[in-house]
Amino acid sequence: MSLVDDADALEFRARRRRRATVTLAVLLLGLAGAFYYASTYFRETTPRPGPCTTVVAQAPLTPADVTINVYNATGRQGLALATSKRAADRGFKIANVSNDPLKKTIKAPAQIRYGPAGEESAKLLAQHVKGAVLARDKRKGDTVDLVLGNAWKQFGPAPTATATGPALPPCPTVTIEG
Repeated sequence: MSLVDDADALEFRARRRRRATVTLAVLLLGLAGAFYYASTYFRETTPRPGPCTTVVAQAPLTPADVTINVYNATGRQGLALATSKRAADRGFKIANVSNDPLKKTIKAPAQIRYGPAGEESAKLLAQHVKGAVLARDKRKGDTVDLVLGNAWKQFGPAPTATATGPALPPCPTVTIEG
């Protein structure tokens, strides 16, 4: 064997080692990129409010937003009509005024019947009627039934509005002069 053949063999092996090293480096970089890309799926993507992010709170429900049916479950004539007028004076929308269609005996002052969509409306109405019993049913809409019971006297005092949520500090004002 000649020295020239050994030099060619050594050069071939060196090129092969360099090629293997470059291939291994490219493969490791590709795997690192794939793991980084996959890790982005596990991060929380919901934006978090910063110190000066404006958070818009949902406006509180008012009686003008609530539609009620007033039903009389007692033997007193005209009770539902008189109560519906007082409820309208408080701002509630009145849909139906009648005797209780379920013909139940209500011993409490009132029963408030509502469906899943009317839960907030029922809670607001309950603030106006002391001693009312909430009764959830399977109705579709957000209309609420106020069923007057044997212990019904009148509406309670109107609830006072309360502030919803803490006050946020003001954001700094930035003036850009051109």
